[in-house]
Amino acid sequence: MQNWQPTNPVERRLMAAHEDWLRFAKDQHARLLYWRTDAADLELVKAYFQSQEELSCAVIRLVSPFEGAAQYADALAQELARFYENRREGSAARGVTADWTPPLRGSETSTQYLLMLTGSLIAHHPDIFPGVVLILAPGIVSKNREFERWLDLLLDDMSQQAWGSDRIRIVQYGAATDPLAWLQGRQPDRVRVIHGRYQMRSVSRELVAQSGERGPSGQFRRLFVELSEALAHDDPKRLESLRRAALEVTAGQKWPDQSAVVHLLAGAAYLKWQSHDEALAAYEEATQRGQQALEQGHAAGNKLIVNGLFGEASVHLIRGRYMDAVRCYDVAASHAAAERDGILAVEARRMQGWCLEKAGRHQEALDAGFTALDAGHWIEPALRANSNLQRVTAWMLNQTGFFEKSHKRREELVPRLKHLYGDNWAEAIKPLAAQDVSRQLVDDAGDGEAS
Repeated sequence: MQNWQPTNPVERRLMAAHEDWLRFAKDQHARLLYWRTDAADLELVKAYFQSQEELSCAVIRLVSPFEGAAQYADALAQELARFYENRREGSAARGVTADWTPPLRGSETSTQYLLMLTGSLIAHHPDIFPGVVLILAPGIVSKNREFERWLDLLLDDMSQQAWGSDRIRIVQYGAATDPLAWLQGRQPDRVRVIHGRYQMRSVSRELVAQSGERGPSGQFRRLFVELSEALAHDDPKRLESLRRAALEVTAGQKWPDQSAVVHLLAGAAYLKWQSHDEALAAYEEATQRGQQALEQGHAAGNKLIVNGLFGEASVHLIRGRYMDAVRCYDVAASHAAAERDGILAVEARRMQGWCLEKAGRHQEALDAGFTALDAGHWIEPALRANSNLQRVTAWMLNQTGFFEKSHKRREELVPRLKHLYGDNWAEAIKPLAAQDVSRQLVDDAGDGEAS
C-alpha cells in the first residue's frame, strides 16, 4: 500500500484530499477541522469521508439538527449510543463482543457527557476505536454564532484531557465563505480550516483525454464534456455551437439515443437560463429522438422519451399550462409502464394528478393518484416508504375523506394501501432510516432465494 500511486484523475484528487486530511490528523494540537471547498469539490470531500466510514467504525457521521446549544450535545450523545446499538447484532455475527453500555451521567454538563461517552467507547474497544472522528452534519444552521459558541465550549472541555479527549477529533465540511472565523480567533491552536481545491469540474475532460479514445465516439465524448461545461458557465452561444457539432456526429453515426441526450442537456440549460421557448423546442426534439431510438429497438428508448416529456411538462408548468403538462405526463407514464419502472411511472402519475388538481379537475386528479399507487407495485417493497410513492400516499390521504364524494374515494384508497404496504400500512408508510432500507432489501432478497 505504501507504493500505491493514483492512476486516474479521480484517484489523484482523492489522494490530494487524503494528504490534506493527514496534515490535520498529524497536528498534535488541532481538535476541530472545518474542510472548506466549493460546491463541486464538496462532493469529493463527502465521498472521501463516506469511504472512511465504510472502512472504519472510528469515523462516525452525526446528523442531529442544531436547534440550540441546550439540546445539541444531548442529541449527539443519543445518536452515538444508537450508532453502537444498531451495529451490536452485526458485530456479534462477526465474532466481536459488542458489550459496551453507555456510562451513567452524573454531574457532567451535556458537552462533558458527550466526551465521556465517546471516551468510554474508545476505552472499551481500543482495537476498534483507537480514536474517534465525529463528523458533525447538522444541516443548515440558522444560529451560526450560537453554534460556534457551543463548539468553543466543547473545545474547552476537550482541553481538560479528560475522557480520552486527546483521541477525539471533530470535523465539519461545507462551502461557507469564512467558516468559524470567531472560533478561530478564540481557539487558534485547536481550530484548523482546510481550503480544499480539487478542480472536480475538470474531471470529465481529463478522463476523456486520458482514455485516448479516437474516432466518432471519442469526438462525441469530448464535445459532450464541453457541452456540460457550457451549461455551467452560462454560455448560450457556445452551447449552440457545440450542440450543432455533437448532433453532426450523432446524425452521421445514426445514434438517435445520443442525439436525445444532447437535446436533453440543451433543454436543461435553456430552462436554467429561463429561455422557455428554446427549452421547450429542445425537449420536444429529445422526445422525438427518443421515439426514433425506441423504433430502432434501443434499450433506453422509453426512458429517453420519458425524460423528454418530463422536460416539456416542466416548461408548461412554468407557463401555467396545466393541461398541456397533463398530456405530457400521461404519455410519459405509459412509456415508464412499458419498462415497469415504478419510480418513473409513479412520478409521472403523481405530477399528472397534481396538474389536474391545479386545473380544478379533482376527481380526475384522484384517478391519476390511484393509478400512481398501482404503479407502486413495481417498486421494491423495502423502498416504497422512502420513494416518491410516499408523497402520492400522503397526498391521497389528504385529498380524501372530507366531502361525501371524497369519502367514498377514501373507502377505495385504504384497500390499495393495504395491498401495497400490508395491514399495518399507517406505520409502514413512515420513511425508514438508510440502514433499515438496506437491511430490508437484503432480507427480501433472501426470502426470494428461499422461495
